[in-house]
Parts: sequence; structure tokens; C-alpha cells
Amino acid sequence: MAQATDSTDVKNDGAEQALPKLLVADKPEFPGGREALDKYLHKNVRYPDLASDYGVEGSVVMHFTVGADGKPTDITARNCKVDRFNTTKFSSETEARQKELRKQFALLFAKEGARVIRKMPKWTPAKVNGKNVPASYELIIRFYDISK
Repeated sequence: MAQATDSTDVKNDGAEQALPKLLVADKPEFPGGREALDKYLHKNVRYPDLASDYGVEGSVVMHFTVGADGKPTDITARNCKVDRFNTTKFSSETEARQKELRKQFALLFAKEGARVIRKMPKWTPAKVNGKNVPASYELIIRFYDISK
């Protein structure tokens, strides 16, 4: 839930003081709601070929802003992680190569997450007092090979 503060002058025993006033916003929403967002991700997220080669499963936390116009902007990836992989194939690599591969998988997941978010239709933006406002959104995207 987005929050904003506003200063409001209030009389108190003849003295004026500024008190914060909490404004509650309607959160941004993907067209059709959460179920539609899940369907969109299922249809549009591409499992990277390199991840498939190593049987990698993982996730990335994507942060972005839903603008007042509903367009996703300021897309960043955080906490890219590998949850599991084909231990036989992965362990046959050198330690240096394993480290490099982990970085590559994280980068691939982050790039794919950003691509899918950039491709999204406009959202219903957040509102404060009936006015469209930009709001941050966090989305976890999971990667796994559904073909196997």
C-alpha cells in the first residue's frame, strides 16, 4: 500500500503545529488482477537455454515503478538466485566455471525479468485521493524448465 505524508496546520491551544496526515493509495494493478498477471508471466517468461542445459531453477525479485500513466518504468532486478541445478553436469565444471555460470544464470534471469516487464500492458495506476500517482511494485519471477 502506498503512503504519502502531507503537512496540515492544526490549531492546538492557540499554537499552530504541523502534523503528518496519512493518505492511503489504491495499489497499482495488472489488467485483470493477480490471476491475469500469473497467466501473463506463464505465457511470456522464456526459460533461458543455458539454464536448461544445466537443469537450473531459480528466481529473481524484480522492482519497478508503475507510473501515473500505468506504464512500468525504473526496472531493476534484485536477489537473483539459483535454487537447484543438475549436480552431475554442474559439478563436472571447474570451480571457476561454476562461479561464472552462477553469475550468468543470475544475469539471464534478471534480463528476462526486465524484458517481460517492459513488454507488459499498461497497469491500472495507484491512486491517492482519486489522483493517479507513481508507485513501486515488487514481483518475484521463478524460472524452471517445464519441458522436463
